[in-house]
Amino acid sequence: MNLYILKQVAELFKSYKKVSYIGRIDDNLIKLHLDDQIFFVNLEKSKSSIFCFDDMLVGSKEYKAPFDFALQKYCLKANIVDCSIDGNNRILLLKLHKKLDYKEIYCTLQLEFTGKYTNAIIVDSNDVILESMRKISQNSRIIKNGIKLVKLPQQEDFIIKKIDYDGDIISYLYDLYKKALDENLKSYKATIISSLQVKRDKLCDLLDNLSNKYKLLEKSRYYSHLGYLIQNNMNLDFNAESILLRDYDGNVINLNLCDFSSRSAPSLINECFAKSKKLNLKSKNISIQEENLKDNIKFLDSKIEFVLNAKNINDIKIINPKKPKNQISADLKSQYESFFVSGVKISVGKNKNENIALLRDAKANDIWMHLRNIPSSHLIIHCSKNKIRDEVLNKACEILVGFCSIKIGNFEVDYTRRKFVKIKEGANVVYSNYSTITIKK
Repeated sequence: MNLYILKQVAELFKSYKKVSYIGRIDDNLIKLHLDDQIFFVNLEKSKSSIFCFDDMLVGSKEYKAPFDFALQKYCLKANIVDCSIDGNNRILLLKLHKKLDYKEIYCTLQLEFTGKYTNAIIVDSNDVILESMRKISQNSRIIKNGIKLVKLPQQEDFIIKKIDYDGDIISYLYDLYKKALDENLKSYKATIISSLQVKRDKLCDLLDNLSNKYKLLEKSRYYSHLGYLIQNNMNLDFNAESILLRDYDGNVINLNLCDFSSRSAPSLINECFAKSKKLNLKSKNISIQEENLKDNIKFLDSKIEFVLNAKNINDIKIINPKKPKNQISADLKSQYESFFVSGVKISVGKNKNENIALLRDAKANDIWMHLRNIPSSHLIIHCSKNKIRDEVLNKACEILVGFCSIKIGNFEVDYTRRKFVKIKEGANVVYSNYSTITIKK
């Protein structure tokens, strides 16, 4: 981040009174509310910056590392005492004071935009490290809890490069993110859509290669027919290589007994009926497979459409998270699609059967959602009796609307506790005590 801009940000931060909210929403992204203004601190080593963004940025995980607890303990609801820059270093020093019932806390949130060693460090009034986002132990500047933070040396004869911008610094921070978003979002979308398309193509291949259920049914009837014919011709020589069977219409069937494992009439009859039953069952399973494959392809189409319409990378990460191998195998057994928003699990049914399973598995106090007067998936926020933040509720609505096949319009999303949803038949329900959120797409 440019030092000149960082100095302007420090002056701006000084004008605020309190840290209303602070917390990570991605591995390297901190959401920071100063009074009523929202800032985002990006601590990626190669693209560190501070920016503003109007749309709701929500992460998938709820961060519970020691650093995240320290942000809440030392920074949340703290008063802003001062904000400055560490000389010619790209380090922002946000000095904070927090008054508790039994003691007062003075600390500094040190945000370092220093390339390779980019970090967020919380130090006490004596510069002793309380906690840091990244620990560093193999460097001349050790970052570890309980030791005094060594200050970075100042650059001599350093000339600050001034950046001219229209409007105030906040407008510049909005523009900064918009430019970065324009550069990164398009390529990120292309990458994710490409991976989703590969999954879709594999499902289409599976669908195309499914055995023809009508041929299986025809073969099933053939073996059943043979079984009944053999029952009516028990006097034939079943030790021969083949036998001639005459059906009820007078047609003659030359049956090659080498194709069967049985040689006695009763065993041969049982074998024919067993093959008939197996083929009939296989045809039914193929129907189920075919329906499931079509539903999964349709849902992938919805995902691709969601990605195409996404306004930020975080939303794409929510509906298409990176998953460890053991999680992928677990998801294959799952009866519906699940995501996480700020650590809260959200599940969506991809078809009628999954909607039924979702309604069956949801707890009484989980939140249920559905689009009003439009066929759509059922959505469950797995929260039990816990209160859900508005940003999670709104993001769940956006996801549900995003998966709707209707491309544009204003959508009304009704939501209520699962205990107020009564199943009429299948996935058809009636519900009461609901609220409504309108989402534009």
